Amino acid sequence: MPWLAELALHLSRALHLAVLAIAPTWLSPEPLPPSALALSGALSAASLAAALGLSAWFAARLDTRLARNGAALLWLAIAAALAVPLYYRGPRAPLAQGAVLVAVPLWAALATLAAAAAEQWLGSAFKHRRMGAAIVVIGLGAVQLVGAAPLLGSPERMWWAALRRDGAHLRAVDELARPPRERRKLDELDAVAARCLKMHPAAAAPAAPATCACLSLRAEARLHSRNAVAALRDAEAARERCPEQKSARAVLAEALAVAGRPERARAEAQAALEDGGDPSRLRYALALALQREGRLSEARAEAEGAIEAGAGRKAQLLAGALAILAGDLDGARARLAPLAEQDPSDAEALYNLALVADKRGDYNGARQGYLAALKADPRNADARYNLALLTFRAGILEESRHHVRKFIDAFPDDPRGQKLAQTTGTPLGAAGGGSAPPAPSGARRPPQEPAASSGSR
Repeated sequence: MPWLAELALHLSRALHLAVLAIAPTWLSPEPLPPSALALSGALSAASLAAALGLSAWFAARLDTRLARNGAALLWLAIAAALAVPLYYRGPRAPLAQGAVLVAVPLWAALATLAAAAAEQWLGSAFKHRRMGAAIVVIGLGAVQLVGAAPLLGSPERMWWAALRRDGAHLRAVDELARPPRERRKLDELDAVAARCLKMHPAAAAPAAPATCACLSLRAEARLHSRNAVAALRDAEAARERCPEQKSARAVLAEALAVAGRPERARAEAQAALEDGGDPSRLRYALALALQREGRLSEARAEAEGAIEAGAGRKAQLLAGALAILAGDLDGARARLAPLAEQDPSDAEALYNLALVADKRGDYNGARQGYLAALKADPRNADARYNLALLTFRAGILEESRHHVRKFIDAFPDDPRGQKLAQTTGTPLGAAGGGSAPPAPSGARRPPQEPAASSGSR
């Protein structure tokens, strides 16, 4: 951004913060950049300069120490309003976190100037005119700040307040979704999306950008929970309503890939990249699409490119899975091990690391890895399936049959269960399927493919 635009934006934020210091609930805790940036910057500069000029005129007009002190405090407050936004921006937003730093000198200035005015114009009939005026102003300030304390004390509440005022506040949506994304709490991510949509219902404003942001977030939540059909429906709705919203295009490309439409996903991701979209998200979506098309070497290159562009867990998991499919077990481990170290309960990373050990013939490493994946996620069908096969190949038949029964009990609709029972010679009386003949001697089934889910970034 050119320096003049940066200056205009800074002046706009400084005036915004000064107003928040007076009344913290009047404006958004984190303002969006104004559409007419130059005009907004000029008006903000004029407003701040007018406040400085009026305070100087007032001090000269009354020519008292109290008036001069009040003017000096107001200058200090405006200096704070100009300085504080330099800190509370970017990753340290929202801006309202700095409101108290400006409010203290600002309300002190207003109280002092009120006392000076009372001394000058109320006359001697008011015995405690200075103190009374100051107390009234300080009381007003205290009411404003105490009433806003729950808001100012919580960045999360500030982001919700910003989103409530402006549903197109994509930064607020991203900040509110970040904690459940990082913790991979799918229910919490879906709850954020639901609350967002409740604030800005699509029925009330079918073409509003607010709706787009909420729909994109719900599509992302549904992708995480592997509800590809519903995710695609939301993503397409968001894309149709707000074609210029780049984040919506990235979610749509990913949803198309997961829903089994790789050609359209690839076209959407490539077009969005050409339009300047986020390369970390779009190259990940492109890698997913290429993987679904069977173009694994190209998919791996795109996944690595997404990581270089700043993509997180999802891209690393996909890159590790593609490395396994390419037979590059060392490369796969290099991508997956940091994920497991960062989060020992990352079931998909643990599963893929177990699969690496399995392919290397490391029985203990594979068994421990599959068990760890199941501990992290008891619904990991592939880990249970592979564990049954692993122990069967090692000749530990009782443990193998135990895992077969667990598999069939947990996933009764999975067609692999009956074949697994036949392969391992597991009687199905307890599991509800009748006995099956033992598998031929030396029967082998390959381990499942690596996990490359659409999990948290």
